Amino acid sequence: MDKSIVQAFHAEEIIQKEGETYEEMYKILSGSVALYNRYGEKDEFLIGIYSKSKCFGELGILSGQPSIYTAVAYDEVLAMRITRDSLEEFVRNNPKNAIDIMQNMTHTVKVMQKNINLLLDDIYEKQNLNKLRTEDIKRKIMQYSISGLHI
Repeated sequence: MDKSIVQAFHAEEIIQKEGETYEEMYKILSGSVALYNRYGEKDEFLIGIYSKSKCFGELGILSGQPSIYTAVAYDEVLAMRITRDSLEEFVRNNPKNAIDIMQNMTHTVKVMQKNINLLLDDIYEKQNLNKLRTEDIKRKIMQYSISGLHI
């Protein structure tokens, strides 16, 4: 028996906050969810908007690490809450969702890597750093960002 719980969220309600740790992920049943970096700050960045059948929060539930984005209900949202304890059963009962979870993780990692590159380019331009040193920093950060995911 599936132990997932269906939850409703109102437009602009924060579902998960960047930097906090969660024991659950969500599958959107209706509505849309916006994912942001630095939500509410002057330099907030929209990662994407997910709608029906998409999952979010998977990186945190699989790695046990804090969320790398803030998830905000874009409109009225109905979502299935999947806990760490019920994840295996959820995937077994909904095998297509395993592919969706992997695609979402791939998208998120690509966006984060692009953000890292843009940030480092900005640092280079503003501080006129030695280009060789900047490339060395980029390489180290990229290695860390990929090896830091213990999935």
